Amino acid sequence: MKANTRIAYLVLFISLNFFQVIAQKKVTHQQLLWTSYSLKLKLNDNYQIRQEIDQRNYSNPWRQHQTLSRTFFDRQLGKGWNTAIGLTGVIQSLPNDPEVKDYYNQKELRPVLELGYRQPVTEKFFINHRFWSEFRFFEQENNSYEFANTRLRYKLELRYAPIKKVTFKAFDEIFLNVGNTIVYNVFDQNRMGASVQFMPLTNLGFEVGYFNMFQQQKNGIDFYDRNSIKFTIHHTIEVKKNKS
Repeated sequence: MKANTRIAYLVLFISLNFFQVIAQKKVTHQQLLWTSYSLKLKLNDNYQIRQEIDQRNYSNPWRQHQTLSRTFFDRQLGKGWNTAIGLTGVIQSLPNDPEVKDYYNQKELRPVLELGYRQPVTEKFFINHRFWSEFRFFEQENNSYEFANTRLRYKLELRYAPIKKVTFKAFDEIFLNVGNTIVYNVFDQNRMGASVQFMPLTNLGFEVGYFNMFQQQKNGIDFYDRNSIKFTIHHTIEVKKNKS
């Protein structure tokens, strides 16, 4: 628990200092709306397949930003730990300017490694830690894919469930770029937000949240400050009932 506390303090320290550094930089403000479908296909007590589909749009003015599909094969390790391997497919609409209607799409593939830890504080309050390594491959003109860089992500999430069907969440996630092509934007972005999840049925529910995404552009001078509303449908299918 002491190690996890140090990580949490480190995330907060880096975030605060980062915002101080970029205070004088050029910032572009944007508003987005994300809609998402999140499926958990539970194979047994230890294994599950996770599938997430996102449609991300600029909301002012309205225009497509990203379409994303993410698939994970997850294994529970016990004592709150889990690991997973996955693949993310992204279609990015460029340029990143909602005023430009004549845009083009760029495809990306991201193999992903995940390590997670669910830290109980009380019966209703939990701290979740999630580490991701994303290996980013971008489509080329000949339809092949070329490796660009590795992106490391750490997410700290607080969860509070006052009653069985309702969960309140708050999170902070840091993204770091690693690779020979990275010059200025080692600190890729920071995401902070909160949401409420309501599960009227055991296996079906929804979540509504808000988060802020502050992202450094490749030149190291310009930044995106994106405010996003996200609506998610959660769906769980149990292939084999748990022993309990």
